[in-house]
Amino acid sequence: MSAIDLFSAVLSGASLLNLPSDLGALPLGMVHSAAMHSAIAPSHLTTFGAIGDFSRAHCLAICAVLVPANLLATLQTLIFVGCNRSCSAIRWITSAASVYAILMLMHVLTWFVVGVVMPPTFVLTGLGGLCLGLNAWAIARPQSLSGFLRRLVGWGYALLPKRFPTVSSLPVLPEQG
Repeated sequence: MSAIDLFSAVLSGASLLNLPSDLGALPLGMVHSAAMHSAIAPSHLTTFGAIGDFSRAHCLAICAVLVPANLLATLQTLIFVGCNRSCSAIRWITSAASVYAILMLMHVLTWFVVGVVMPPTFVLTGLGGLCLGLNAWAIARPQSLSGFLRRLVGWGYALLPKRFPTVSSLPVLPEQG
């Protein structure tokens, strides 16, 4: 058992050692640290392992709650900033939205700890980071974010007539009857 295996076992919450068989396979310096660590681990490290196991076991349900909550709370932050709401209202909604983003990043971190590196982990990391960044921008510089949102909405309005027909540009149908 290498030091990396031991570290991974601690973070994933797995049992560290099968003491009778594994102590003989470890180098002498690691026997002492592994035995000491197994005596210390039950207090707080296994709690983190249990939280990680829970997070990975219920990933679909956690993501089904956190992704929409994160998106809706961050959208509400952007709406509050765009409508020039008070700083205290922006701070409250941004705090709630940041909690969702941090929880999502911590959930994805439990997958990175056990070595799962797949596109969904990167997508969720990007989503959580983007939402956290937008929330930080809303707290730090709300006027700058409001100006950006107004320009973005203006660009959207400029694209609408070119993309979608207006009532005046539709052909007139002949009357029947």
